[in-house]
Order: sequence, then C-alpha cells, then structure tokens
Amino acid sequence: MLMDNPWLTVATVVTVGVLRLMGDVIRWLAARSGERLRARTLAELVSRTAPGTVLTDHRPDGAALTIRRRVEERDGGDRGE
Repeated sequence: MLMDNPWLTVATVVTVGVLRLMGDVIRWLAARSGERLRARTLAELVSRTAPGTVLTDHRPDGAALTIRRRVEERDGGDRGE
C-alpha cells in the first residue's frame, strides 16, 4: 500500500519528476544537435557552390536559416592574396 508510507509516496513523486525532467533534457539536447547538423550541412552545401549563391532552409515551424556565399570567398578578393 503506497499511501501507508508517506516517504515512499514522496520518493515516488520525486523519482517520476526527475525522470520526466531527464527526458525533457534529452529531447532538448537532441533537438540542438539536430539544428547544428542542419546548419553545418547547409554551410557545406554553400561552400561547394558558386560565389553569390544563397540557400535557405525553411522549417515546418516557420523558422528559416539563410546562408549566402560571398563573391570574394575562395578567389582571394581584395585581400592581397
């Protein structure tokens, strides 16, 4: 009987709360990792394209990430290289 021992009830409630919090943290970390992977993939795609290329990643939640490749990249530009 769970209600006969108040400490067991408290321990159960705390354990369930900690497990839910851990699940939330794991989901948050996974989402962050996914976002970093998407950004790196987009940057890699842009680095392999012609100067002046613009790529935009539109997401289902309405957010968008746009990366533009500068014209002076990889050809020295005006840096005296």
